[in-house]
Amino acid sequence: MPTASPRLRPTPELLGLTALSLFTHFWNLFSPAAVVFDEAYYERFAGAYFTHAFYFDVHPPLGNLLYAALARILHVAPAILSAPSPAPILRVLPATFGALAIPLVYVILTQLGVGRRIATLGAAAILLDNALLVDSRFILLDTLLIGFGLAAIAFYLASRDRPTGSRLLLLALSAFLAGCGLSIKWTGSSALAVILTAWFVACIRSRVGVQRFVVEGVVLVLIPAIVYCTSYAIHFALLTRAGPGNTFMSARFQSQLVGSLQYNPSARMSYWAKMADVNHAIKYGNGGLENVTHPAASPWYTWPIMKHPFGFWEDTGTPAGTRTTILLLGNPVVWWGGMVAVLLGAAMIALRRWRYTGYTYAVVFLAGAVCINYLPFAGIRRLVYLYHYLFALVFVAALATVMIGIPSGWNGAGSDFWSFPTRRSAVGYITALSLLLIGFVYFIPFTYGWTMSLASWDRHFWVLHPHL
Repeated sequence: MPTASPRLRPTPELLGLTALSLFTHFWNLFSPAAVVFDEAYYERFAGAYFTHAFYFDVHPPLGNLLYAALARILHVAPAILSAPSPAPILRVLPATFGALAIPLVYVILTQLGVGRRIATLGAAAILLDNALLVDSRFILLDTLLIGFGLAAIAFYLASRDRPTGSRLLLLALSAFLAGCGLSIKWTGSSALAVILTAWFVACIRSRVGVQRFVVEGVVLVLIPAIVYCTSYAIHFALLTRAGPGNTFMSARFQSQLVGSLQYNPSARMSYWAKMADVNHAIKYGNGGLENVTHPAASPWYTWPIMKHPFGFWEDTGTPAGTRTTILLLGNPVVWWGGMVAVLLGAAMIALRRWRYTGYTYAVVFLAGAVCINYLPFAGIRRLVYLYHYLFALVFVAALATVMIGIPSGWNGAGSDFWSFPTRRSAVGYITALSLLLIGFVYFIPFTYGWTMSLASWDRHFWVLHPHL
């Protein structure tokens, strides 16, 4: 049985981590004032809601709807969104989600029963990962998916030891947030899968009554379905005219779009028929990416070793002898160190050298979250990229801190954060934090796009893919 999750209190380290997270995510956020990587797609999709011209995307529409809503609030001109012009103000949305991921990791770890030091180290690993930071500073979707997913998991964990009324409310909030993740990308269903798996196992082990099982199951399944369908209802209501996405849809669907060659004002098509049509088109569109190649793509089994980082943006106007680039490149201490720590912990468990008495639920939950967020990509045949690993990476880092932190004596429950059981334990903890910071600072020029001499750029090249 899992231990009851403690009530959250705003500790000094949580406040400090949150402040640092806000600083790193929002500092110089609007630079470069250029379209970076796939920002052009999501700006154009957001702009379609103002022109009402139908577009097609291989992902569900909630992320694009959120960007459109932010553009309306911030009075971004639709002409800017529809043209290949930068709209860096929209980066506020992913930066906010990225900044909140750090305190959410801290909260999740404390809810799993580990102490403040391990929760701090786990959150610091996410704070100091360059790839997660880069991906959250541009108009993309993955950071939104991760933010909704982490919040959903945090609410689920908070529900475990609550009385029936508040438990159902927290489960409903968890389901709503998980539904938001699903409505951004189909891969966002991973958070819902983590929650449903943990909930089902807990129900079986606790032998809950049939009524509670059915009610909670309906809440956890029905609410995400409602969120998903609602996002499409808004999508269809706003996109009423012919647009660049027509060719992906059936003639019956196009008959509903004003200005289409197939437009027929007397034709009728139900919402459910539209849903079936567009989701079939998404499946077909993803399938169309199976037999194509892209220099930035990489196979799923190479992600944990970060074999193929790739460029987001390069300034072609830098002075001779210099280079200015932004790369999706992680902190090797987080990626490689986290993987080694997890494998070492697993080996020690198998050899019965380390025991996690009282923390079994935390280890199993986080290991399950890693598997659910990573292993399904083995069955995906379309083009995939390093950023698809980022959600799994969050749980790898969290699991690594637990599996190393417990036997290292970093989990003391005392009120004094720096009161370690031994000097060796304290040195190990400070060393781990220092290595995380060193790895982050070393690659920070690639994160923020600082101009470097070619010699300096080459000194950092050892970790990069040769085609960069």
